[in-house]
Formats: sequence, C-alpha cells, structure tokens
Amino acid sequence: MGTYYTGNPWLGLLIGILAGVVIAGVHSLIRVEFGGAQNVSGIGLNTLAAGLTAFFCRSVFGSGKFDVIASIQTTPLLSGIPVIGDFLASFSPIFYIMIVLFSVCAYLMNKSVLGLRMTAVGDDPATVETAGINVWKLRHMCVLICGAFAGLAGAYLSIGQLNIFVEDMTNGKGMLAVIAVKMGRWDPRRIVLVALMFGFFDALQLQLQISNALNMPTEIIQTIPYIVGIIAIALDTNSVAVPRAMRKPYLKNKYKF
Repeated sequence: MGTYYTGNPWLGLLIGILAGVVIAGVHSLIRVEFGGAQNVSGIGLNTLAAGLTAFFCRSVFGSGKFDVIASIQTTPLLSGIPVIGDFLASFSPIFYIMIVLFSVCAYLMNKSVLGLRMTAVGDDPATVETAGINVWKLRHMCVLICGAFAGLAGAYLSIGQLNIFVEDMTNGKGMLAVIAVKMGRWDPRRIVLVALMFGFFDALQLQLQISNALNMPTEIIQTIPYIVGIIAIALDTNSVAVPRAMRKPYLKNKYKF
C-alpha cells in the first residue's frame, strides 16, 4: 500500500519495515512488559495480520489482490560489471541489503559486547539485571529489530520478488523461518544455511509445478518445503542452544506479586 500510494517502492519498503516494527511492538508489550505467553501472542498477532491484509485488500481494491505496482526486482546499477554484471543485476537490491544485515548480525552476535548481552538476557536475565543492565529495554529492542526484519522479508515478497500483493502470499514461510532459527541454534551463520536449504526446496516445488514432472496435484507439490521442515525439526533433537529463559516471563518488580 505504501508503494501504491506514494509511487516509490523504496518508501513502500520503509513503510513495510515500520509496519513490522508496529506489530512487533504489540508483541513486545504483551510478552516483555506484561509477561504474556509468547506463543499465544504470536499466533494471535499472525491471525490479526492476516485478517488486516485481507480487509485492506478488499476495502481498497474490492478483491484479494492489489493492482500491479512499481517494484525493485532488479539492481541495474550492477549491470556494468564485466562478465557477471547482468547476473548480479538480476537480483533485487533487497537481496544485497540482506547480505549486509546478515554480516552485521553475525558480527554483533559473535564478536560484540552487545551480542553477548543479547544472548545473556535470553539465558539468565536475573544475572544480567544484577550487573546493572536494563533487561527489559534490551529485550524490547531485540523484538523490535526482529519485527523490522520480518517487515523487510514481507516487503521483499511483494515488491522485491513480485510487483503485486495477494492474500496469504507468505503461505507459511514465517513458520519455516522459526524452524530455521531453531535448527540453526540461534547462530546467524547456521540459520542462513538452513534457510538456504528451505529456499532450495521452495524453488524445487515451483519448478515441479511448472514442469508437472511428477503429475501430482499442485496442492501436494506445494507442501514439499513444509514436509522437509517438519522432518528436519523432528530429526534435530539438540536443544542445548535454546535460550534457557526464552519461555519464562521476567517481569519488573512492580509487576511481581
């Protein structure tokens, strides 16, 4: 909608990121500030978001699909590079933004004091608080950053990969992201490798639909990435890396009884 009304896909990208931050802010308020169940909050907000997108689609366009809009599916700036320029230019700029963000996150989580503190507030917030660090401020910040990343991912689907928005176009990819984080044991480098695996099977199911090589119903072929995800998480029994305090509310004194 941001791109449609402004005519600028970069502004649309920014609005998509801000929308992710707003939704994450609600989740952070429920979970971090008031100690609500994160699974319940997450499912509720996902359901709300799905309903809101359907409402806006039908309110603005009268159907479950937006009109074609301006997009950023390619990076023409790179086309001048010898030999590989055309190949590099075929990717969306959001792809290159992702590479930069991955590098920054990997450095922060593994090499910086801030990354150490982020890990600590997920493992042992009580000890972190005794060290004089504001646990809740740091947790709020982490959730908001995650919301920004989720907004960026969603914007990629609608203006980086395509130039339209269709109801339920994410099609459960968020759950694959959750599985990738768990299988990647909260390490950005491992998470990217798992995500690439899921990306491969997602691309495979698209090609199988186009070629009809398996002569199977489309609905069955579309489940391939999710079946792989279920099998992968069932076989991954290592839970050592799970943040120990992830499912335990840690409330400020004014909320403790």
